Amino acid sequence: MKRKISILVLALVALMGVQSAKAWGGYGHGAIAYVAEQHLTPKAKAECRRYLKHTLPWYASWMDHWRAVPPFHPTNAWHGFSATADGQVNWDKGDGKAMGQIIKIVESMGNGKYKNLPDSLVRHNLLILVHALPDMHCPVHVGFSRSDFPQYKYSLRRNGKPYKMHGFWDGSPGFQRKNWTFERYAKTVDNITPKQEKKIVKKGNFDYWGRDIIKQAHRAYAITPEDKDIAKLTADEKADVLALADEMSMKAAYRLAYVLNTIFK
Repeated sequence: MKRKISILVLALVALMGVQSAKAWGGYGHGAIAYVAEQHLTPKAKAECRRYLKHTLPWYASWMDHWRAVPPFHPTNAWHGFSATADGQVNWDKGDGKAMGQIIKIVESMGNGKYKNLPDSLVRHNLLILVHALPDMHCPVHVGFSRSDFPQYKYSLRRNGKPYKMHGFWDGSPGFQRKNWTFERYAKTVDNITPKQEKKIVKKGNFDYWGRDIIKQAHRAYAITPEDKDIAKLTADEKADVLALADEMSMKAAYRLAYVLNTIFK
């Protein structure tokens, strides 16, 4: 009983401690999960609801709240992946990262195999997917090595004071969008054609997804170079930030929907 109480206390501490460090931000994660849910097949949506007992947005930031609790410490690294100098996914370091874990989950649950797993494990895997798959699309979650990309280890500025690059891009989907609902976000950015959707999901080609994310991560660093004061961005620079944030969150949403539809088809 004491152990259960201790874990609960640690969870509450973790919940309070990660509010400012959530990748994609609480709003970004919720919005991505909301859009993904709109593109689930009826069966996939029903199965997700059966195992989770709630919507995808409800659990979109679950991993950020629980990763500081001892039993979930291993999930702390499941938020991004590493890149090589030539723009490829560094698969040698993939197992401990988001992409490696996502692939393992898809392989263990796909083709109806989820039916042979305990409900608690299926639920746990869904909680990981709904968070980690969008998370790896955040531009600053690509691990560029210091030796290959030393120029990427810097901070921005906000009204002249140091401001973390990571923090800025984590909150980029909600940048200048105070009080936006998930529905408004979806209506604004969820407007691609079926042909564009096919190109985005690429039949679940994780290597393609990784290379695409790496390419867009370079774009993020170009938009906000070292010492850029985010409080003084021009209208064009603000538009560039939102364009990239919306593109990456939308790709994350469609790819999450694709994975879930594939698992439960």
